[in-house]
Amino acid sequence: MLKSFHKMLSVAALVFLGAPFGTVQGDEPDRAQARNRIVRVVTVSQDGLRPSADTLTVETMERLDLAASFRPDIACLPETFTLREPESLPGPTSELLSAWAREHHCYVVFSIHVQSGEHKYNSAVLIDREGAIVGRYDKIRPTEGELDKSVCPGAVDLPVFETDFGKIGMQICFDVNWHDQWRQLKEKGAQIVFFPSAYPAARHLKTHAWLNQYFIVSSTKGRPSSIYDIAGEQMATSGRFQYWAGAEIPLGMRMFEIDFHTRKMREIAAKYGPRVRITWYHDDDLVSLASLDPDLTVDDIIAEFELTPHTDYLERCRQVQDEYRSTKGPDVASQTSAAN
Repeated sequence: MLKSFHKMLSVAALVFLGAPFGTVQGDEPDRAQARNRIVRVVTVSQDGLRPSADTLTVETMERLDLAASFRPDIACLPETFTLREPESLPGPTSELLSAWAREHHCYVVFSIHVQSGEHKYNSAVLIDREGAIVGRYDKIRPTEGELDKSVCPGAVDLPVFETDFGKIGMQICFDVNWHDQWRQLKEKGAQIVFFPSAYPAARHLKTHAWLNQYFIVSSTKGRPSSIYDIAGEQMATSGRFQYWAGAEIPLGMRMFEIDFHTRKMREIAAKYGPRVRITWYHDDDLVSLASLDPDLTVDDIIAEFELTPHTDYLERCRQVQDEYRSTKGPDVASQTSAAN
């Protein structure tokens, strides 16, 4: 009885601190073994901190330590968050975050100025759960001000990175204006895109999430850091009462046209109840499906109910349209002659 009471107190304390409900230290299943990956993500904002290289790193790490209560799988820090001079990799900042990653068994994405040979880059770095550097993205689109300070543009071939929960991509601040880069990440299989930045770029990010149907995590120097789902809906955001945000991301979440799916979605809701989350976008004739059950994937449900994801539906339509155009479509040559 006393042991059960102590366990209840532990749950209450973790919920108060921001940890997902129902998790107790030492009482949590191995998330890495789940068929349906639900990824815990945290992001930190530096809003309200003094822009001083002497104190900024320590104060930002204090906020990251608070975010650790969420027990994240991956954490993200803002663009060039230390304000320090360029450093090599590995270097002081990467060593600091490698130690944090090992302690919390958590991936970390962070941005610093990196010195590589004669060149200086604004880079986003990925550290794995064991503290090893496993990825680096160099900002492709530095601002004019950055170029004036000799920040070199990165290579235009965008990398994606494998983690133990899925593929991720990275973009940095001014990159938000080049839509083709975000589309490339989708084409390469990115499921979450991390966005260290100086500012929130909220409209841009909602649009990129919606168009590419992946999750986006922003981490900002000023104003809120946010997490967006595949519809561009804000899942979590930081603010004056908590300078970090956390969300549980159901990686398998998919979008569907209401055509052919309205009745099926109601049947799915009736069968699976709280094990799934169905969201209707009434003004867009779309509906999304996410599984909240570690042992039930959206792909399982797609196969069971013969669903067609939105992207597959559009591709199928495109193929039919192209076939029709080539066999029964208008005579382009005669149309051109008539116009002349």
